[in-house]
Amino acid sequence: MDIDVDTFLTVVYCVCDEVYQREIGPKLRPRPGARPKLSDSEVLALVVLEQWHGHRCERCFLAYARRHWLGYFPCLTSQSAFNRRVRHLWAALCLLGPAIAREVSQYLGRAPTYPVWDGLPVPLMRRCRGRRHRLFGDEADVGHGGSDKEPYYGMHLLAVANDQGTIDGCVVGPAATSEYWLAEAVLRWRQEPTAPGPTPEQLAPILGPTHLKGGLRVGPTGPLGPRLAAGTPRTLPIQADLGFTGRHWRRHWRTAYGTPVLTKADDDGLADPAERRRARLGCKSRRQAVETVFSTLDDRLAIKFPRARSKWGVWLRLIAKVAAYNLAVYVNYLFHRPTFSLFNPFD
Repeated sequence: MDIDVDTFLTVVYCVCDEVYQREIGPKLRPRPGARPKLSDSEVLALVVLEQWHGHRCERCFLAYARRHWLGYFPCLTSQSAFNRRVRHLWAALCLLGPAIAREVSQYLGRAPTYPVWDGLPVPLMRRCRGRRHRLFGDEADVGHGGSDKEPYYGMHLLAVANDQGTIDGCVVGPAATSEYWLAEAVLRWRQEPTAPGPTPEQLAPILGPTHLKGGLRVGPTGPLGPRLAAGTPRTLPIQADLGFTGRHWRRHWRTAYGTPVLTKADDDGLADPAERRRARLGCKSRRQAVETVFSTLDDRLAIKFPRARSKWGVWLRLIAKVAAYNLAVYVNYLFHRPTFSLFNPFD
């Protein structure tokens, strides 16, 4: 079923307002002062819509919205006032993506069958500029990512996708940080959002010595977060790639969080070749879900090179893109469109 821009804008605002009023608003601290003309739901809807703008420029987006969408957002503010409102609602934006994923499950009348997690490199600038100018502190550094393991300067996003096509949690860290620590942060903050971030000293008695020289584990190379975007706890087994075969980590996740982590290597112990082949094909099929999600985030929402100039700026843009992606998938379900045929209001 085809939809137009008017319908899309209306649905985006209605979903943001419904989720905010029911799940997010009661968790936020009341803001002192007069009631703003632009409601919190309108700010969240505008932040989500901004992620589709091709120029990735907030000033250009607000100018476009003022020129074409003023009938939908009649109290549109200046760019500086809009920035202040977005910074005030950073916690709501963190909660918005996972909340929309739960809305999709509720609409479909079933919970996700399986979650899949994987990492996505997020370059912030070309490697030569990152090494020389150091615009960011320890929240960004040089790491290796992608299928070719090419070095890049930026951050690393670990996202948890599911068979419904949505992302129900994510965490961001420096590019050189191992995905094990990002996965530990996701599971820990799903259980207790106020818990401190993982460190090697905390987990050394549980994980034991590493195979590296000296036997000491290298922990996160910078801050991890945002913790409110990790999502809600689940007990379903998580499908992962061969980068998560560490038996001490998997035993810890099963014991501490009740979350088994499965990889393709677990199927090697099957004696029947035909059964082993079917199990491997099923694993590849489930892994394809997260690959399609990452491809859509890169091609349609330009998640790489987000053009932010601070740690919180990068984090906010990444979680806003996750929320925009989940909302676009939800719109596809509502109008019986293909799951990954995302509508772009600027096309």
